[in-house]
Amino acid sequence: MQSEWEHFESPDHVAKVRFLRSLDVLSVPTTYREPKGIYVFEAWANEIPVVQPRHGSFPELIEAAGGGLLVDANDPESLALALRRLADHPEEAREMGRKGAETARLRFHSAHTTRETLAIYQRYLLSPAEAGS
Repeated sequence: MQSEWEHFESPDHVAKVRFLRSLDVLSVPTTYREPKGIYVFEAWANEIPVVQPRHGSFPELIEAAGGGLLVDANDPESLALALRRLADHPEEAREMGRKGAETARLRFHSAHTTRETLAIYQRYLLSPAEAGS
């Protein structure tokens, strides 16, 4: 009996970048509330706009960056309309990809998030005298 599925190893960095750069838009219409959305950042790093459901981490990310569109969760028509909008307006899609890339570099870069996390730790874990030094 032949298997109905085929296993593919995770792509290496070069293959992943090649794949992402071949896209016009990335959409992973999760039914669960995705807490991180790492693939959104990967798409933005390659200036690819995203279309994601309005739940989990996606509203905060997309609203902060302007790097894509939010759609109603579990609503194929809403998803189709957003994808059609970007297909019909490639300039808008390119601008969203550019904004996503810029925001990812400036606001969601590891050095920036490390500084923000350290500031929170200092604010809540250090005594007032230690925090001021």
